[in-house]
Amino acid sequence: MLIRPRALPRNGRIVVLAISSPSEMPRIEVAVRALEERGLRVTLAGNIDHRHRGYLAGDDDERLEQLNHYLKSDDVDAFFFARGGYGAMRILDRVDYDAITANPRPIIGFSDITALHQAVATRCGVASFHGPMVNLDWFNGLSPDIEQWFWDMLAGEAPLTHHFNSDQVVFEGAAEGVLFGGCLSLTTALTGTPYDFWVEDGIWFFEDTDEPVYRIDRMLTHLRLSGRLKKIRAVVIGKLKDCGSEAEIAALLHEFFAFSNIPVVRDLPFGHQGNNLLMPVGGLVRVSTRDRTLTLVQPAVRS
Repeated sequence: MLIRPRALPRNGRIVVLAISSPSEMPRIEVAVRALEERGLRVTLAGNIDHRHRGYLAGDDDERLEQLNHYLKSDDVDAFFFARGGYGAMRILDRVDYDAITANPRPIIGFSDITALHQAVATRCGVASFHGPMVNLDWFNGLSPDIEQWFWDMLAGEAPLTHHFNSDQVVFEGAAEGVLFGGCLSLTTALTGTPYDFWVEDGIWFFEDTDEPVYRIDRMLTHLRLSGRLKKIRAVVIGKLKDCGSEAEIAALLHEFFAFSNIPVVRDLPFGHQGNNLLMPVGGLVRVSTRDRTLTLVQPAVRS
């Protein structure tokens, strides 16, 4: 089990970081107002709308400096991220992991932030959260149930249960284990690096966007050939946005996991589709297709 970060206080101070691609400030400002209405005190990193090479929120040194500066600050209660895109992998070898180990706090983001989640798990043994980001999810807003799940989890509530429908079940079963995963393309890209985080006997979750079906197939096959899929207890799949037709995706998932003899569910509301369900990396969860539930068994944060 990973070390749990501390809970997010109701009126806590959060910082919005940009370690990947740049964001549009008008969207960030709308989202910040929504977070401030919850009572949070919000600080923005200075590079959120900076552009380097067209796809980075500043060069590597600038993005790293902002991240490490706030990681070393004891005045921050949680780390939110503006958006994903690309760039987090480029700075993983210079992140101040000692600062994270010394003061574990919630790190919340998805997509490209999967790289940081995996690095924090491998280098610090600290849990984190795959979930909403400011430029997308907090700008567009979350549904009441998804937002309540978010705040309850970060406050240390447990058990928490999310219900899914029978048509989301790919293969039946029940399992309990440590949750791990994130964006499929990032998980695959980090295979064989020092930031390669995989939990044998865990419950693997993944999502992705703008990847044709053959690329999803290739990434899943890469993980299978590397031996990663032999001992997992369940697979929880989020939104595969713009990754092919419903029929193509359904056929691939049925074919790929047909002989795994583990529960597999799909289309849970996490990932690039929006209305993003918070997923606790390192949390103990239970999946039951009979009850059609995903349950956080123990608190994901410490008081």
